[in-house]
Amino acid sequence: DSEFFRVRAHTARARLVVALPASQSAVEHRVVLELSSAGDTGSRGRMGDEGVRPEAAGWVPRLGGGHQEVDRILDELEQIYASQPNEWLVADPIASMVMREEGYEDEDELEDALGGSWEAFLGGMPHIEVRRNARDDLEFKVLKPDPDAPPRRLTLRVDSRDDLWRVLFKAPEATILIPHLEFEIGADHKRRVDTLYNYIAAAEWNLSSHIRGRKDLAAEYVVAISETVEQLLGLLDVEQPFDLVLNDPAGASIFKPDHGVASTPLQLEPAARPPAAVMADMTEEEEAEALAAELAALTAEDGGS
Repeated sequence: DSEFFRVRAHTARARLVVALPASQSAVEHRVVLELSSAGDTGSRGRMGDEGVRPEAAGWVPRLGGGHQEVDRILDELEQIYASQPNEWLVADPIASMVMREEGYEDEDELEDALGGSWEAFLGGMPHIEVRRNARDDLEFKVLKPDPDAPPRRLTLRVDSRDDLWRVLFKAPEATILIPHLEFEIGADHKRRVDTLYNYIAAAEWNLSSHIRGRKDLAAEYVVAISETVEQLLGLLDVEQPFDLVLNDPAGASIFKPDHGVASTPLQLEPAARPPAAVMADMTEEEEAEALAAELAALTAEDGGS
């Protein structure tokens, strides 16, 4: 019921206990609760103390969080771009090609799926540049990873909720660290484009799912996981400033906007987790188990020190 969810949207703690149909993604609902009707100052969504959020243009609400439709559109866009000989492509014909391939009847239906205009969507992608040509047509190009880019560590000080609406193009090999929690969001089998909010929310959901309804787990283990879930929820509310670190071995990840992001050289170490080729074969449940195992190992280390 939409009215029920509007009431529950006001507190992060309440989001954890909202019951959802098993066939739907709680992360998707959480993102919708936080970001839908971003330009509306009424009861839907939460604007926070900073006022209107930077994602008010509309496309950010559709990123990630289980919204597979936008990921398909982005995949189709990148495939079309890779098949073309020119560096810069006029945007409108590509939109028509995407509509045809994805089965959208018209531009309105495409923009409804994106949650905003085609131009705003392209302009919001960290790995896409846009410009106007001499005829004032919108053009874009997809930035290709530099094979010679050095490994680097990108650090962002998250001071307010606005920082969580930054969009991150995360290269497959990159990992996200929350140093003060000793928490890591691992590598994926493909590139991912999402808000920082959604990266953290997805990690919280994976951990919550891992222990929900389980009777075979030790009580101490469940308590440790539950405490981490609560800490992650606190990050979503930015109860206090914190550092978010991206270890980027390929040097291909991009924040947008990137102001305030510090870049330092990354010293590569032997991989402690499966390589991308193995991660590609893991199910979501297996990835959640691996994440929980890492957390358990860290908890054991802390207990033994």
